[in-house]
Amino acid sequence: MKRPLPAPSHSRDIDPVSLRLFLAALEEGSLARAAARENIVPSAVSKRMIEMEEVLGVPLLARDVKGVQATPAGQALAEHARRVLQQMERMHREMAAFATGVRGRIRLAASVAALSGDLPAQIQSFRRAYPQIEIALEESTTQQVFQEVLQGRADVAVGSDFGHDGLRVFPCGYCELAAVVPGQHLLADSEILDYAQLLPYEQIELNRDNGISAVFEQAAREAGVTRRISARVSSHETICNLVARGMGVAVVPMYLKPRHASPDIRFIALSGPWAGTPLCIAVRELDALPPAARALLAHLGAAPWP
Repeated sequence: MKRPLPAPSHSRDIDPVSLRLFLAALEEGSLARAAARENIVPSAVSKRMIEMEEVLGVPLLARDVKGVQATPAGQALAEHARRVLQQMERMHREMAAFATGVRGRIRLAASVAALSGDLPAQIQSFRRAYPQIEIALEESTTQQVFQEVLQGRADVAVGSDFGHDGLRVFPCGYCELAAVVPGQHLLADSEILDYAQLLPYEQIELNRDNGISAVFEQAAREAGVTRRISARVSSHETICNLVARGMGVAVVPMYLKPRHASPDIRFIALSGPWAGTPLCIAVRELDALPPAARALLAHLGAAPWP
């Protein structure tokens, strides 16, 4: 005859120890083995399980001569128990980190466009504020930096604001763009250009997928024109050098202008929606970030943590 269960009582809370013992019983398939694993007497484990069933008002374990297994209610509780214990573990880690001074290692992936703005200075100020945190910075294309986070190889990514499906994103700035043309080009005397004015000319761009190229490929499609690419190279600096030698026109971050200013190349601001690209910070699971990464996001103004 089955033991009747009383109505649920909310006068007692289910503590983390009981949840841990419950999961141990399910994983071991036996109260005795769970007790041995957790270094506690079997009768104490059995008492805890009975108390949880009384508090919740439902049977959690089906018991027989072979051991125990979860009832449907027990399976549901197991999911909650795992999440609760994981959250408590994160809480303890975070509090320990604050108690001793936040420390750790952050894997940061950033695109060329992201590194063209304020991000390097922000990284340096963060390092001064948190000398016990190491930042491992890797530069790549916009698409790749987001993939690094999605696949767990980076904690935080910063890049142009597109192609980040499946990630939690926060705005973090803007990359101003410029058209670059040879000094004697027909467009060289222009004060401002629409991107469509570059489309009749051969263009130079990076030899890998990047945010700027994707933006202007879309612009060309909207204009009904196929871009003519005369060269694909490894860096924006090389693009500027080739433009200065008359090999084509291009679009690059405006921050390069002071480095390449000369009579052989002109930097011209772009107008309209092509004047620049928004930047964003992306993470996979906000709540699962370690304290060091949370501190970086807060420093960059992306999350409400101190």
